Amino acid sequence: MADLSIRKDFVDGVQEIFTTLFNDGVTDGLNLYLMSDKTETNVYGESKYKQYKKPKMLTTQARLTPTQGEQDVEGIKDKATFVVPLKSLQDQELGVTNADLDIMRKGVIEFHGVFYTIDNILPKAYIEDVFLMYQFICTEDKNVTEVLVEEPEDIPEETPDITPDESGEPNE
Repeated sequence: MADLSIRKDFVDGVQEIFTTLFNDGVTDGLNLYLMSDKTETNVYGESKYKQYKKPKMLTTQARLTPTQGEQDVEGIKDKATFVVPLKSLQDQELGVTNADLDIMRKGVIEFHGVFYTIDNILPKAYIEDVFLMYQFICTEDKNVTEVLVEEPEDIPEETPDITPDESGEPNE
């Protein structure tokens, strides 16, 4: 059985290392755009126009590797690996179950103005019954220069019913 205090110390420690060495995840880091529920897909799960939710900024260690495409016409694309600590995901209320990882795989990452498609997400460093880091394996998408972000829906505030009853007094 894992000691929860030791687990918390490991999770917090990895986050501290990442924010000290790489970026803070508040003013600098990667933006993870999750696909919106409003995106309509066909039977193959494809969509001509994709909408994304407001981005979530995550602390990350980025490793960019320029690679030549299989055909000369493709040019050079960056293969990217982004390592994100568990705490950064938790702080943004992102789960790490298999279902949650599948949802994240449908998103896109923006890092320093470049967009990347997520090919896979791999958990790393299993200590005290928890994975401390998640590795996002990505490919640069040169066709994407911006994404369509859904507008947050305004939730109307509930107003008390102040219509008068039979006596003429307002109901509250």
